[in-house]
Amino acid sequence: MSLLRYESQARAPLVEGNKTYHDVTEDICRPVEAKPGKLWWVGFIISLGLLGFGVVSIYMDVVYGTGQWNLNKTIGWGWDITNFVWWVGIGRTRER
Repeated sequence: MSLLRYESQARAPLVEGNKTYHDVTEDICRPVEAKPGKLWWVGFIISLGLLGFGVVSIYMDVVYGTGQWNLNKTIGWGWDITNFVWWVGIGRTRER
């Protein structure tokens, strides 16, 4: 059985080694279909920790309110307003 191979005349072939389309597909799908390694599990555990931190933060916000952002102080603007003004200032900068 002969497979059609389309090769560019302007550049070197991207796939070398006389591979079939099935071989290329297997090479591409192997990392996705393989079992996760130790590094993946480390990243997963870190992600779970960050998710837990986010859940606790939202819980504290619902229970204690926005007063924990220093909005109950008369001198400061509070975290949310300061953060908003910072990002608006970053967004307003442009090249001339």
